[in-house]
Amino acid sequence: MKQQPLINNLSAATFIFVFIVYLSTVCPTVYVGDSGELTAAAYSLGIPHPSGYPLFALIGKIFCLIPVGSIGFRMNLMSAALSSATVLIVFNIIYSLSSSRLASVFGALCLAFTQVFWLQTVSAEVYPLHTFFVALLIRLLIYWDGNKSFASLCLFAFIVGLSFLNHLQTVMMAPAVLFFLIYSDRKGVLNPKSLFTISLFFLFALSAYVYLPLRTHAGAAIHWGDPDTFKNFWAVVSGSAHRSHYIFGHSLSYYITRSKDALAIVFSQFWIVIITAFWGFLKLPDCRWKIFYSLIIIFDFFYTIFLNSVFLEITAFNLPTLIVLSILSGIGISEILKKCKDVSGSGRRRVYNVTKASCCLIPVIFFVSNYNICDQSKNYIGYEHSLNAFRTVSPQGVLFADGDNNIFPMVYTRVIERMREDVSVYDLKNLFFRVDNSDALTEKDVSSRNTLLPRLQEEVVKKYSNQGVFLKIFDPYGIKIPEAHRLIPYGTLLLVSGDGMELDEQRYKSVWKYYSNESIEGNFIKDYMNREVAAYYHYTKGQYLLLNGGIELGLKRLALASEEGYNDEIIHVKLALLYTDIGIFNLAEQELEKALLYCDDTAMVYNNWGYYYSKKGDIDNAVLSIRKAVELNPNKTAYYNNLGSILIEKGNVDEAVKVLKKSISIDSNQEHQKEIVRKYESGKGM
Repeated sequence: MKQQPLINNLSAATFIFVFIVYLSTVCPTVYVGDSGELTAAAYSLGIPHPSGYPLFALIGKIFCLIPVGSIGFRMNLMSAALSSATVLIVFNIIYSLSSSRLASVFGALCLAFTQVFWLQTVSAEVYPLHTFFVALLIRLLIYWDGNKSFASLCLFAFIVGLSFLNHLQTVMMAPAVLFFLIYSDRKGVLNPKSLFTISLFFLFALSAYVYLPLRTHAGAAIHWGDPDTFKNFWAVVSGSAHRSHYIFGHSLSYYITRSKDALAIVFSQFWIVIITAFWGFLKLPDCRWKIFYSLIIIFDFFYTIFLNSVFLEITAFNLPTLIVLSILSGIGISEILKKCKDVSGSGRRRVYNVTKASCCLIPVIFFVSNYNICDQSKNYIGYEHSLNAFRTVSPQGVLFADGDNNIFPMVYTRVIERMREDVSVYDLKNLFFRVDNSDALTEKDVSSRNTLLPRLQEEVVKKYSNQGVFLKIFDPYGIKIPEAHRLIPYGTLLLVSGDGMELDEQRYKSVWKYYSNESIEGNFIKDYMNREVAAYYHYTKGQYLLLNGGIELGLKRLALASEEGYNDEIIHVKLALLYTDIGIFNLAEQELEKALLYCDDTAMVYNNWGYYYSKKGDIDNAVLSIRKAVELNPNKTAYYNNLGSILIEKGNVDEAVKVLKKSISIDSNQEHQKEIVRKYESGKGM
C-alpha cells in the first residue's frame, strides 16, 4: 500500500519535468507547415484538411481560450501537454507490466526525449493527440486483459471512436487490436449482443463527425472541401481527396529506398535502446502481446511506406512504433535489472549499481543530444514569413499564394490576427481564400475546374493589375498571366506588371528594410520546412541584390540559399535557372546536379538542363535533355513546346512541327503553338 503513493508521485514528477522541458522549447507563435491552418481551424471552430480533425479543433478551441501568449503559442501548448500526457501513460504501462520504478522512468524519458517525438511538441500538430490515443488504447487493453470487464471493452470502443475523430492512422492499429481481442475472448467479443453494444459505443464517439457539415453550414472561416454534402463529407472524412492520387503509385525501387529511410530514422532515434526493447520483447511472458506489438510496428511501417509519399523529414511517421519500442525497452531494462540483482558473487552489487547508473544516463544523453535540435523557443519564422508577404503588397492589392508553407501562416495571420484586410488574398487551389464568383461553380463545373478556375484567376489579374497583383507561389507560371503582362521580382514576392504600369522605384527598393528576419536569419537548428522558408528568403534577397548591382553580396545570399535548403526539392532548380540567366554556368551546373539528387520531378530538372545547354549554345545536348524530360513526363505540354522550339533553332522543322502537334493534342487551348505550326506548314516560317 505504501508503494502506490510513491509511484503516483514519481509519475506526476515525470509528467511535470517533461512538460517543463517541452515548455522551454515550444515555438512562441505560429509554426510553418500545417500549424497555421490547424490553429486557425481550432480558433474559428473550422475544418482543416482531410480528415477534418473535429476532435483536434474542439480541444484546440479550449486551449485558445487560455489567457497566456499568442493564439499560436496556446495551440503549441496543447501539443506539449498532450505529449507529456502520452509520456505519463507510457510510464504507467511499463510499471503495470514490470513493477519497476527505474524501468518506468527509463522508458518514459527515452520516448520523451526522442527527437521525432519531441519535435511534435513544439508546434500545433495532430500527432501529439494521435500518440496520446495510441498510448491510452494500449493501456486500456492491458486493463481489459486483466479483468475482462465488458464495461472496459465498451470504454475501449468509445476511445477508439474518439481516436478516429483525430487521425485515420488509427486504422493501422486495427489488425493488432482485433487479433488480441478475438484471441483473448472470442466468445465475449464476437457475441452478437456484445458486438452490437460495443459498436454503439464506437459509433456514438464517431458521430461527432457531424461537426463537419454543421460548421460548414454555419459559415466557419475555414471549411476545407465544403463537407456539407454526402459526397464532399465522405471525401474529407475518408481522406480520399487528399491521398488517392499517390497511394501505391510508385516504383519498387522507391518503396525499397523509403523502407530503408524509415528504418534508419527509427534506429537513429533509439540506437542502443533498441537492444533493450528487443530483450523486453523476448521476455514478454505471453505470445499474444508479442504478436500485438509486432502487428502495431508492421502496420505502422506499412502506413509510412505504402500509404504516403510525404517526405519523411516533413511529417512525423513511426510514432506508434516509437511508443511500442519505449514500452518494450522499459520491460527489457526491468528484466536486465532483475538479472543483475540475481548475479552471484562479491561483485553483484557493483554490477547492479552500474546497470542502474546506465539506465539513468541514457535518457540524459537523449536529452542533451536532442535539446538544441528541438529547441524552437526563438522560432518566429512562420510568422515572419507571412508578415513579410503582407508588408510587400501595396494598399488595396491582390495576393495569390500556393504551397502549405506560404498559405498556412497567412491563414493564421489573416483569420486570427486579421492582418491586412485591405488586401485580397487568393490561394491557387481555391481552398481557403477563394476567387470571386468561384462559389458559383456547380457540381458539373467541378469536373472541369482545371479550366474554369484558372480563367477566373486570370480575370482577377486583369482587373486588379494596376492596383498591384502579387504572387507568392513556387511555380511562377502556376497562374495564367495575361498577355502584355510580365513578372517582376518584388521583395519576397513577384509583381504582375501590366502594360504601361509604372513601378514605384522608391517602394521597390525600400521594401527589404521593413522585413522582419531575425528568426529567418537566426542560427538555431531549423527543420526541413523552416529551412525551405529561409532558403527562399535568401534566394529572393540574392536575386534582388544581383539585379540591382550588388553582385558579391547577391552571390553570397544565393550560396546561403543553396546551403540552407541543401535537400530542398525546388531551390536548386531555381538557383540553376538564375545562374543560367546571368551566365554563371559553372554554378548553374552545380545546382542542376544537386537538383537531380533531391528533386522527385526529374523530368523538370532535365527540362532545365535543356535550357542550360541552349543558353551555352550546346544545341545537341539541349535537345537530348529535353527529350529526356518528355520521355519521363509525356503529358507535359511545356516540355513538348520547349523541344519544338529548340528543334526549330537546330533546323529540324518537320520534327518540331510533329512535336508541337503532340503538345496541341494534349491541350488544344494553345493558340500560340497553333500559329507556329500553321506558319511552318504553310512554308512562311522557313
